[in-house]
Amino acid sequence: MKKALAFAVAGLLASVAAGAGDKGTPEEAKALLEKAVAAMKADQAKALAAFNDPKGGFVDRDLYVFCFDKDGKMTASGANPTMVGTDAKTLKGPDGRAVGTEMVALFGKGGTLEYKWMSPTTKEVADKISFVKPAGSQTCGVGAYK
Repeated sequence: MKKALAFAVAGLLASVAAGAGDKGTPEEAKALLEKAVAAMKADQAKALAAFNDPKGGFVDRDLYVFCFDKDGKMTASGANPTMVGTDAKTLKGPDGRAVGTEMVALFGKGGTLEYKWMSPTTKEVADKISFVKPAGSQTCGVGAYK
């Protein structure tokens, strides 16, 4: 009986640990952003193409790179490449908050922004923290869902 209980507890712990790996962490988001900034500095056109390609090495679970230019035009969105060309200033969170305007205000200086956004993996609205940095003539970011 004790052995069966031990196996049950071990199985439960393993499933909890496996579930925890389904989401990217803030530390992983920061690391992916650093990789993206380095790629932008090396070859902006190649980097943007990779960011918009789900198999380009810049999408990891619910972590993805997004970028916009000085006018606020989206140039990359690993979660949804159809957003490329969208005016980021028009983007609103599910609660109506003008997240895009706030993000564009960070152009050229970077920063951190917390807001609600739909996760590309769960399709549920969740709290998110995004880290944003200048990257060549663009500003790019990566966020982690809480």
